[in-house]
Amino acid sequence: MVPWRMPVFAILATLSVGLAGAPPAAGATPAPAAPVGLRVPALAYDAASITLVWEKPREHADVVDYHVYRDGRLAGSVRAGSGSPAEPYLDAFAADPANASQVRVLPATFTATGLRPRHRYTFTVRSVDVVGRESRDSAPVTRWTSAVSRVFNVRDFGAVGDGSTPDTAAIQAAIDACSPGGTVLVPAGTFLTGALWLKSEMTLAVAAGATLLGSPEAADYPYGFRLYDYSTDQRFFSLINAHTYDYGTLHDIRVVGAGTIDGNGWRQGPPDADGFPVALPSSSSTVDTNGILARSQTALARQFGSASPYGTRSNLITLRGVRNVYLGGFTAVNPAQHDLVLLHSDNVTVAGVRMLTQGVNNGDGIDFAHGSGLTVIDNVFDTGDDGMNFAAGLGAAAAADPPTRDAWIAGNYFRHGHGAVVTGSHTGAWIEDIVAEDNVVDGTDVALRMKTDPNNGGGARRVRFRDTAVKAVTRQAIILTSAYSDPGAAIVVEPSPVKARFTDVTVTHITVDGTGGDSINVLGVAGAAHGNLRLSDVRFLHARPASIRYLSGASFHDVVYMTTPDPWSISDSTGLVFSGTTTVSATTADAGQGPRWPDARLAVSGVDDVSATLSWTPATDNAGVATYSIMDGDTTVATVPGTGYEYRLTGLSPGLRYRLHAVAADATGNRVRGPTVVLRTSGTVATVPPVVPTGPDAVRVTAGSVGTTWMRLAWQPATGTHGVSRYLVEANGRPAGGVPGDTLTFTATGLRPGTRYTFTVVAVDASGNRATYPARPVAVTAPPYDRAVPSWPPGGRLTATAVGPTDVSLRWTPARDDRALVGYRLYLDGVPVPGGAPFTPVNTASTTAGTSYRLTGLRPHTTYLVTVSAGDSAGKWTRSALPLRVRTS
Repeated sequence: MVPWRMPVFAILATLSVGLAGAPPAAGATPAPAAPVGLRVPALAYDAASITLVWEKPREHADVVDYHVYRDGRLAGSVRAGSGSPAEPYLDAFAADPANASQVRVLPATFTATGLRPRHRYTFTVRSVDVVGRESRDSAPVTRWTSAVSRVFNVRDFGAVGDGSTPDTAAIQAAIDACSPGGTVLVPAGTFLTGALWLKSEMTLAVAAGATLLGSPEAADYPYGFRLYDYSTDQRFFSLINAHTYDYGTLHDIRVVGAGTIDGNGWRQGPPDADGFPVALPSSSSTVDTNGILARSQTALARQFGSASPYGTRSNLITLRGVRNVYLGGFTAVNPAQHDLVLLHSDNVTVAGVRMLTQGVNNGDGIDFAHGSGLTVIDNVFDTGDDGMNFAAGLGAAAAADPPTRDAWIAGNYFRHGHGAVVTGSHTGAWIEDIVAEDNVVDGTDVALRMKTDPNNGGGARRVRFRDTAVKAVTRQAIILTSAYSDPGAAIVVEPSPVKARFTDVTVTHITVDGTGGDSINVLGVAGAAHGNLRLSDVRFLHARPASIRYLSGASFHDVVYMTTPDPWSISDSTGLVFSGTTTVSATTADAGQGPRWPDARLAVSGVDDVSATLSWTPATDNAGVATYSIMDGDTTVATVPGTGYEYRLTGLSPGLRYRLHAVAADATGNRVRGPTVVLRTSGTVATVPPVVPTGPDAVRVTAGSVGTTWMRLAWQPATGTHGVSRYLVEANGRPAGGVPGDTLTFTATGLRPGTRYTFTVVAVDASGNRATYPARPVAVTAPPYDRAVPSWPPGGRLTATAVGPTDVSLRWTPARDDRALVGYRLYLDGVPVPGGAPFTPVNTASTTAGTSYRLTGLRPHTTYLVTVSAGDSAGKWTRSALPLRVRTS
């Protein structure tokens, strides 16, 4: 790390371990506070090393280093260096005089090396201040190193490693043979391989000088991967996979080493000025010229009839349903799509990985969805899309899944990429409890990127972004937007009944030098404003102004713009507070105080059958009232400039009672409700219903809109003497919902899968007169999703009905499934008993379709372990197999 200059007396004090934590002399500055939460992340240890992480103390402004003690002796310090791939870039950034005013990041991580196998170590950590004083010890953590792992070298199983001979079968054979706790070693060489399948309690080690090179042939990757159970598209599986739908039954998987995992996705251009690889321009329009595996998979998906063949490209590594994961040390480069995708996986550590996907379309570094407990430390992100991205499903269907939660991102270097730390756009089940701190973001498009479509539902909450240096972002430093859409997205879902939003977001102690777009961009939607945004101790240099719309409840404390004279554009926002040394302007003064209505009166005059004149006393505001709105309930019926106090309201209906109120708003969006008035129009209540179109296409189901639980309707407008107030929609004779009279479309939701529906549209005027459209379209919803995994009923058993010297007859309890079982897989001492096609974790190959089987060719007087699992038509298999130990006669 960059040398931390201290006077000699301070260095001596640092080395005086026995004096650490001693109470300060009277009047002396107290020693720094001790770190908290010391822990070893998931699987972050082996036979020779243990990685530690901790939380900085609450008061840490004076902390400049951490000392780590092993069994009571000084083992090292953070400033002395860790050897992580991020370290040289963090050091160079800090050493650059142009960054002298930037936040100095201090990662709270340390790897103890040179340890003994199967040995118990106890660690503590102390904070160190600028003059070398140490804090008291943190609470200790104790960890055993693992035993030396048994090695399964892929060359011993026939792998060649010449870069052209397919080595898939040999590498998979080594994985299948690996005993619990063992290591599958990929030694120096280039090993060409298709999809590989990892299992529990194993390490895949890609040694220095070794490259796992993805096959360029799409046929070497199974097709049928679905991101979510309710995905409407299928994709290719990844180069490296660990996959189960019995979430948590796969466990304790490590992928490590100083080698390279290369997805072979795209042709490469020259490296950039710093030596980072760069793919040639990659997109759906260039895939046929610049794609390698991407081209092959897109072409094969077209043959399969995919509606979005370009979106079927595989990832580099995908893990689904794994408990306890460690990914560390390797270089991940050039995937056809994303690098590391982690689904429904808990307790995951990603440490010291170089994720190099610059130029790769959709080339995210890490995607984490529906899991809990993610630690991301000491990595380098140089990506073609987002660096660290969180997802949580889409639309109404996501509500059945768990949230994505509990992540810590620290000590990383983010280079190119659309966003450094990103939540969304898949937000349906909520993303929550995310902390990103002590990172350097140098040249990404956005530093903190929070994006969604309102129909995705959910959102993100309790997100903390702090102690971070941000430089030269090409777009925004911070963005919270509901205006994100992905034109290439292939998944179509039922819209969420509750709009997505971001809330409880804290940004503290960051510096931003240079933005290509808005320094801060907040864009919610009416009825779903983003809220509880708190910024403090944020400094902007060479930054463009902030743009804020639809933000409810926010504080800006010590938010300083050094070179931006008028940095705020604010509208449709309420409850904003600007304090401390925050750069203020006329806009912030207006936003910080809403209108008042000290003498609130609303009068009505000139009432006739269809109109009335409203007049009101003026409201006051520190910067002036911008508009007055006349409201009928929640509906705005008129908007008047703030200088007007009278309005002739038309379009009413005869003989009806209206209860109206006025609202005053300032230019930034603060609103105050004012007086109410009740009026009744003259004349006789209308009795003539609206006139509806009679053609066969007057109401129709929109082409391509039919889903599993939803479909979209459109209709031609009805006409009426006094207009149409609303449209009501019925599905199979039951109310499905309604829309205002100026809307001619409706999405019916909450339908039953695989069900025939007849739709009826009714036009209603303000007097309640109704007219039913004669056209009644009929459509059938799509079949239900296969969301369940086959399971065994309580008491399910595998039994031997006959035992001979060389054969055993078996019978077992039938499994259950929500759709249809396709068969059963038998394993003899862990080896598959084939029934035709080889087994993979995702295909439907089975040993038998029945619930009995006769094993033959056995050895006499031998004990065998037999297990059986069940699978369904979606390729989902029980991992909790029925076991039986049987001894031949």
